[in-house]
Amino acid sequence: MNILDILFPKSCTICSKNGEYLCSRCKKLFKKTLPECYKCRKISPQYITHERCKEKFTLDSVIVLWEYNELSSVILKKYKYGSVYDAEDTLLEFTKERLEEFVQNKENKISLTIPVPISTSRLRERGFNQTEELAKVVSNTLGSMFDSSIVKKKGGDDIHQSLLDKEEREQHRSNFYIDDTDKLKDIKEIIIVDDVITTGSTLEQISEVIKKVDNNISVKAVCLFRGRAYYKKETKQT
Repeated sequence: MNILDILFPKSCTICSKNGEYLCSRCKKLFKKTLPECYKCRKISPQYITHERCKEKFTLDSVIVLWEYNELSSVILKKYKYGSVYDAEDTLLEFTKERLEEFVQNKENKISLTIPVPISTSRLRERGFNQTEELAKVVSNTLGSMFDSSIVKKKGGDDIHQSLLDKEEREQHRSNFYIDDTDKLKDIKEIIIVDDVITTGSTLEQISEVIKKVDNNISVKAVCLFRGRAYYKKETKQT
């Protein structure tokens, strides 16, 4: 134990139990997702998008690490908005542990990991891009390259996709662009990282702009949680 642990003892970010930033009991309450196709939500090994679903959608797979619940909501909000550094350390370390389960199935490709970019106004508000820190963990754990500058978000205020209906989301399908297409040369696989997947629209937008540059690039995604909107029966969305 070092001097900092004595002066500032660690406590669980969720239940406040002394000892660790995320105690073993609270870790067990995070529910791992079942591997499924992110569009039809039927079981699919390695979270691969079914071929019939890829007729309309471009993402090759979307790995979601945990289900979204009250516990994950607490730690995610502290990480994104609370400026609680122990929450950041806890979430990133926990993410690394979960990702290591997928390393053995990682294909040997020239791979690049990128974060979902945020607007300048959102960056000023939070002081950092939370998905960029997560993307670094994904990159290091999976052994891929990392670049946070390839995909850019166009100007304007952020509008959360879960608050939009299908028609409104279609009007926002060009929120992103590739800053330097030369950076994609020789890249065979791109992994997009986001904290929460709701409708999947943001990930699809980014995948589409990548595919327009090179349709042969395999575009995948890693997300921490499934948002509540993900479970709503999509009567208007599909």
